[in-house]
Amino acid sequence: MPWVLIDAVLWVLSFVACLGFVNLARSGSSFPNISVVLIPFSVSLAAAWLIGAYDRDTDFASLRFSAESLLAGLAATVLGAAGVVLVGSYGLSGQPSRFLLLAAPLIFAALSVVTRRTFAGRSHGRSHLKLILLGDHEAEIRLRHGLGLRGRSFDLIRIDPLDLQSDSLQGRIDAMVWSGQASPELAPRLILSPGAEAVVSGAILAHLHVTGLTVYTWQSFWSQRLRMLDLGCDPTQWLLSQEFRHVETSAFSQIKRLMDICLAGTALIVTAPLCALVWVAIRLDSPGPAVFRQQRIGLRGREFTIFKFRTMALNAEKAGATTTVGDPRITRLGRLLRRSRIDEIPQLINIVRGDMSLVGPRPEWTVCVDDYQDVLPGYHLRHLAKPGLTGWAQVNYPYGEGVEDAAHKLAFDLHYVTHASLVLDCSIYLKTLYVVLGRIGGR
Repeated sequence: MPWVLIDAVLWVLSFVACLGFVNLARSGSSFPNISVVLIPFSVSLAAAWLIGAYDRDTDFASLRFSAESLLAGLAATVLGAAGVVLVGSYGLSGQPSRFLLLAAPLIFAALSVVTRRTFAGRSHGRSHLKLILLGDHEAEIRLRHGLGLRGRSFDLIRIDPLDLQSDSLQGRIDAMVWSGQASPELAPRLILSPGAEAVVSGAILAHLHVTGLTVYTWQSFWSQRLRMLDLGCDPTQWLLSQEFRHVETSAFSQIKRLMDICLAGTALIVTAPLCALVWVAIRLDSPGPAVFRQQRIGLRGREFTIFKFRTMALNAEKAGATTTVGDPRITRLGRLLRRSRIDEIPQLINIVRGDMSLVGPRPEWTVCVDDYQDVLPGYHLRHLAKPGLTGWAQVNYPYGEGVEDAAHKLAFDLHYVTHASLVLDCSIYLKTLYVVLGRIGGR
């Protein structure tokens, strides 16, 4: 599909709409200098090209691509406007409309994302994965479990490389992959289990690579496609393989902190009237304080006091650490606050104070942490990142009550610990909006 032409049309429509608004506001009709059109247009398309918007292999339906597109659009808006002001309008007496420079590229970025997700998502095969696994039965079980947790539709065929000689293994893979296939884009993905990586010869892997087949190592498939930690691996060995790289040792943590202060501080000011109403409503609904305080575990295992609007009866935590469906300890107003996530607003104070971040693994009660660390190897590694108001586990896994659910969430949290980035955080913001609007997972 000629996405460059489609983007050109979308950009023109965005520009014309914004220009019409500007002329309407000024009660006149004029067309700006050609640089106001060409520079932002060129920068916007260049930004789209850099993130793979014109690559046939890009999964346009993925949340990651949406986040990258919006961030690229924001960057293109700033660079395009700067280019017009510094270069394009040189020698001109009048300055171009700031609204036109800023609004048109942003509207284009949003339209481009919506268009691709609407018309191109299915054509890139995201809805159904075709996979061939080279590995044993245990690897197949782990892979099926991970795919199920991610909610992916898939066809999986397993080949045990120990059962075949090299020549017959290569022939069988070729027959399964290319039979009836017109192009590499339609072919299954090949996954090498840890055991197969040591058995399959380099000649076979080179042959598969030359033919254009997508081949994943075991770790790369979990990291790039499932975007979680392998449920059966040793988290400590995994951290060693990542060379102890995690979010709190990178410059990204400084940028993240600045964003936390700005966004959380603004949100506190905006939601102040709502918080006042909720405070009064809680005091009228049930006896006890309006704000609930509890000790949680934060960065590097340090304890801090978390703030939430109280949604349960006074001293309800003495009856158990987790809540269940229809838990009688939850008040009438509390159910509404939990479903709408309004009970989480006071945690913005924790974010401004530095106890938490907007995005990160959810902070657990000290009692729960003690229990989980006894039965879940590597559970303490999630504390390498500052806890968040929302997180990768929260937007990918429903509310859980037991050790098994905690293990599944840990697989997502540990992925975030070593893969945190502005793009991933933006993806979590977008998915959080979907979860909140859909009222999924609240208790």
